[in-house]
Amino acid sequence: MPNAFASLVFYSWPIVVFWLLVRYPTKYAIFIAIATATLLLPTGFEVDLPLIPPLNKETITSLSLVVFLFLLGKKFRFFQPGFIVKIIIGYLIVIIISSELNVSTEIIGSKFLPGLTHYDALSNVIRTLLWLVPFFLGRYFFTDIKDNEAILKMLVIMALIYSIPMLYEVRMSPQLHNMVYGYQASEFIQNMREGGFRPTVFTVGGLPLAFWLSTCIIAVMALHKNKIRIGKRSPFMILCFLLIVLVLCKTWSAFIYVIMGILFIYMLSPSKQIKWAFLLSALVMLYPVSKMMGIFPDKAIISTIAEYNTERAQSMETRYVNEEVLLTRALKKPFFGWGGWGRNRLFDYSGKDIVITDGKWIIEFGIYGAFGFIFYYLILLVPLYYAVKNVKHIDAPKDQIYFALLALILAVCIIDSVPNNNMSPMHLLLAGALMGQAEFLKKQRGLMLNERLYPDHG
Repeated sequence: MPNAFASLVFYSWPIVVFWLLVRYPTKYAIFIAIATATLLLPTGFEVDLPLIPPLNKETITSLSLVVFLFLLGKKFRFFQPGFIVKIIIGYLIVIIISSELNVSTEIIGSKFLPGLTHYDALSNVIRTLLWLVPFFLGRYFFTDIKDNEAILKMLVIMALIYSIPMLYEVRMSPQLHNMVYGYQASEFIQNMREGGFRPTVFTVGGLPLAFWLSTCIIAVMALHKNKIRIGKRSPFMILCFLLIVLVLCKTWSAFIYVIMGILFIYMLSPSKQIKWAFLLSALVMLYPVSKMMGIFPDKAIISTIAEYNTERAQSMETRYVNEEVLLTRALKKPFFGWGGWGRNRLFDYSGKDIVITDGKWIIEFGIYGAFGFIFYYLILLVPLYYAVKNVKHIDAPKDQIYFALLALILAVCIIDSVPNNNMSPMHLLLAGALMGQAEFLKKQRGLMLNERLYPDHG
């Protein structure tokens, strides 16, 4: 049960967000607020209010930013004109349709699941808009490519600071959340690995924290390639240190993403990085599609892995079995899904949830069906497509590297969404920044061409 300090920190956070917006330039205040909320606020602490979804560390930050930006008179438009807005509106329409098609009650085992109402449709739309707030903010406020370097520096500094409690938990076990906020945010056994511990600090678990750290390490690589020092420290030394911390996190997927970052950043030009990032992100969608069609060779893969690592093979088999159970349920309503209230899941006769959900794709497909799945991933793929089309309009090689880095981070998030669900509001903010910068480059290029064609116009 959360202690008084957890309540104090949570309810005081809007004041901190307001102070950041007053104290710092808007874009930097937004980045600091979103990134530090994930790292510092109590995990699992929720306040249930009428109409709007329960407020947690992510949604209270998004809501606070929107409210205070309005009160401080800082211009901000949710729905700027553009193709991406049509995709988002399409996604919201799918959410409404999904709710309206699931008005009947469901009884699974002894679990009674109520039918959805107009209220639920509205609540789900609000929940989605709150989830998208970081994307909207990134698209609106982070259009200047010149700001990328400062943002990446802040991200790396946060990683260096956060590495201290991470190393503490590697040695002493993940107990800081319990010590500070009075309760354990995740099951302790989930963070025991290879005779040691995975740090969680104040995040939801060891896997998401390792994924966040891998993002920071990839950011260091871009700074290193551009020979940008962080304070008095060499980016190479910081890179080596954070790699050691990541190894101690005992999370192979995060390490694979770092290797991917090394190959992309040091071996490919920025334009090729973005093209490959888009291509890999699109290709990885073949996995959920093949699973839906029942043609993915999961048994063959498990058998091959078992020859080298039995434990890893058992873990993958568990994942595949749970995906299959959820997929069978989802295919009963393949177009618009089961809506909310956990109707996409399965329960035993005691009402206990009997499936484990890891991948974001199966969550989207189960809740909002094939249409929800398509629109969700279009929201993430469209910024990569725009980046491919507009990277050539960036003149400075240094800025090209940073721009390509944003595309790489988004691609890693898309790839990771197949086996996991580690995309944080900070990642969504950077995705919005990529979209906003790509759109700005396109607009700027159009204006230049117009001036060349009609030099005396106006």
